[in-house]
Amino acid sequence: MSATHTAQDWHAHYEAGRDFRPMTDIEKSILAEHLALPEGTQGARALEVACGTGELARFLAAAGYRVDAVDWAPSAVARASESSTDGVVYHQLDITDGDLSTLVPAGTGGYRLITMRRALAHLPDRTRTVAELADLLDEGGTLCVITPHADRHPEELRGICLDDAEIDLLADGWQHTERVEAGDATALLLRGPKTGPVIYSEKRTPKPAAMAGVAVVVTNEHGQVLLGWNPSRAVWEPTGVRAGSYEG
Repeated sequence: MSATHTAQDWHAHYEAGRDFRPMTDIEKSILAEHLALPEGTQGARALEVACGTGELARFLAAAGYRVDAVDWAPSAVARASESSTDGVVYHQLDITDGDLSTLVPAGTGGYRLITMRRALAHLPDRTRTVAELADLLDEGGTLCVITPHADRHPEELRGICLDDAEIDLLADGWQHTERVEAGDATALLLRGPKTGPVIYSEKRTPKPAAMAGVAVVVTNEHGQVLLGWNPSRAVWEPTGVRAGSYEG
């Protein structure tokens, strides 16, 4: 699928019985090693974004998390809900246009973990979405982004991937980052969103809570990052993204 497919496209995809790429053994190993709950801890809250038919949500529930899993395709949520799993609640929600705060009732605290697997490149407003997700983390919480890497895929799949410049730009908005290679993908573990004045330059205007801690980006109509503001160097930098096919 291309990076610009709509919720209706994904609904048709899942309604036709198709699925998403299964988790690889190396992805499971990374999650188990880096995101396991301390022994004896149960019920920490996790949010799985773009959950599809729920494979990763079920994996997190089996590891002891209490999971909210969201997808914008009704057919994906319906199929995921058919596989009843204790500890997982599925929600049909467009994270690019919905109110994510509804997932965190007042007084309940934030999420210990938020995961987004092989989905970030598909989003039209990555900066805005990541900032809003960061606002849902509890203190010390982790945002885990797993993305196909552009250098490990053919050019015709460029639209579903991020390259090193885009990955570095994403990581630059966080106090603590860890990068782990996962075969054809890269896993980023992001903790402690940076705070401070941020100028926002993307297709949509963010909510006030989403303004903190994210580097500025300029994108084209496909959501591809063209320029990024590097706060550590105080300069605009080209990301090296090339125009090309977004079909994947």
